[in-house]
Amino acid sequence: MNQISSMSAFPQEFAETTTASEDFKKNILAQKQYVDKTQILIPLLRLKHETTFFLRPRRFGKTLTLSMLRYYLEDTRDEALNAENRKLFEGMKIMQAGSFYTDQMTSYPVIHITFQTVKSEKSFEDAYGQLKNVILKAYQAHRYVLESEVLFQEDRDYIERILKGIDPRTGKETGVSDYKVSLQNLTEYLRRMHGKRTVVLIDEYDVPLEKAYQGGYYSEMIDVISGMLQNALKTNSENLQFAVVTGCLRIAKESIYTGLNNPYINTVMSYDQSDAFGFTENEVLELLKGNGLSDRMEDVKAWYDGYIFGNTVIYNPWSVIMFIENVKGGEKNEPQEHWGNTSGNDIVRELAAKGSRTVKDKVESLMRGEEIRFAFSEYIASSEISYQDDNIFNIMLHTGYLTATSFEGRQVTARIPNKEVATIFENQIRTWFDGHVKEAFNVNAMYQAMRKGNSDGAAALQSILKKEILPAISTYDTLEAFCHGVLLTLMASNQDYMVSSNRESGLGRFDIESKLRYDLDDAIVLEGKVALSLAEMVKLAEEAAKQIEKMKYVVDLLREGYEKVYTYGIAFFGKTCRVCAGKVYAQADLDRLLEQDI
Repeated sequence: MNQISSMSAFPQEFAETTTASEDFKKNILAQKQYVDKTQILIPLLRLKHETTFFLRPRRFGKTLTLSMLRYYLEDTRDEALNAENRKLFEGMKIMQAGSFYTDQMTSYPVIHITFQTVKSEKSFEDAYGQLKNVILKAYQAHRYVLESEVLFQEDRDYIERILKGIDPRTGKETGVSDYKVSLQNLTEYLRRMHGKRTVVLIDEYDVPLEKAYQGGYYSEMIDVISGMLQNALKTNSENLQFAVVTGCLRIAKESIYTGLNNPYINTVMSYDQSDAFGFTENEVLELLKGNGLSDRMEDVKAWYDGYIFGNTVIYNPWSVIMFIENVKGGEKNEPQEHWGNTSGNDIVRELAAKGSRTVKDKVESLMRGEEIRFAFSEYIASSEISYQDDNIFNIMLHTGYLTATSFEGRQVTARIPNKEVATIFENQIRTWFDGHVKEAFNVNAMYQAMRKGNSDGAAALQSILKKEILPAISTYDTLEAFCHGVLLTLMASNQDYMVSSNRESGLGRFDIESKLRYDLDDAIVLEGKVALSLAEMVKLAEEAAKQIEKMKYVVDLLREGYEKVYTYGIAFFGKTCRVCAGKVYAQADLDRLLEQDI
């Protein structure tokens, strides 16, 4: 359960303090303690915004909150059940807000779905199957719309396609285009039957996109997810009362958010409703007092406090709950790390291998208790994660590994929030950064190989990568962006060289460029590819080397005065690679390159 506290619907002496489910009704009926967050309903029912995105770290109460909204709002078409659900809220804050709010209890059709289960890292086909199952369950929950006389035959045919996965008339499998309009259509069917617009609640919208990025099928998944959400939330005012969407990251600025009707994006940096998720200090004090643990406040504060959402100090709710449960259960009396194994840290683990030496230095500063500064980004597009160091810290900020202490212009100052997260840095995150770079690896040997500039140099570099780097990488990691990040990190660890990536030069953007910092003797340009087979790997390595030549990536380096520029194409497949030496350029080549059209 994400949140607990004193609840007024049942006598306090019967309230338990055990970890419960994320189902609001089940917790209340089982007399679990619940932190009253019902005031989140006020701006929603006032229709302040048609669509609201609440973006918070994992395990900060988002799922439980959506469950609470569903039980408050949903007209189940069973008056006895509606009355039972209204009783769940007796004594809670929303009941004191006035008749405008209480009159809207159990009065709307509600679509409540979660994308938490859409998380295959294997393939788009697997994830797409999981996504179709989410939509299937939503339609099964509202199968009663088939009883309505307001539906047309084509509506019934469409519903049958979703329920059966095939077109009943043609026998063809239901297509992507059908699922892109699935939520929009369901809001319309429900509005027609109930005579009221539909409330849409979507939990963990970014999970499929994060997993798609890790699995290498991001473009296919963003196409489906963005189509589904835009159709349901964009030009659907006739059928949509309001929508609440939760997740961790505000991603894909070019896809999901564009054109939505007055969307409100509430993040860890927002001041409005900054206490809607997580526990405030007063709530923690009440929790500890109610459980006879008032004397443990300092321990809880040191370990689980320290988040600043907007202008509100917030405690990690999951960890506070687990601490109380362990102490009352006699299991562990001292604070422990609880959140790290539940926080969905796969993306942070990946980022650890993608950052430059500057990133690693900032991580070390954080672990010394210091603050760091970086450029804040409202959006985190997955395609940008590998290439911009500041995005790594933006990810950490939004996922709960850092908290902002000040915000000036576009610069954020941030730190590790508490002892629990410091422990995660010590035991996990620093290991991730060190593991890909330090262990018995001599980066100078890598540079010596590349400075040969011939087939011997290519063979030597290939041997180093195959023997010392690739065996330590999961096969799920060997995406082009990930391999790019590993090479970038390794090469940047040699302080004699300045390393950059994805910069424009010649006729395009090179993958990686490394040039001597203190003289103009030599520089290196690498182009990387990822293959689907061993045979393709050989071909792509050669193509990558030729791409450097064709796109004239070396022009700017020669203009700067570097005497020699070594070029290599690298292709990866699983835990192996192929390196192909390209041309070695000298100053004498510059005039020839400049004579050509660039």
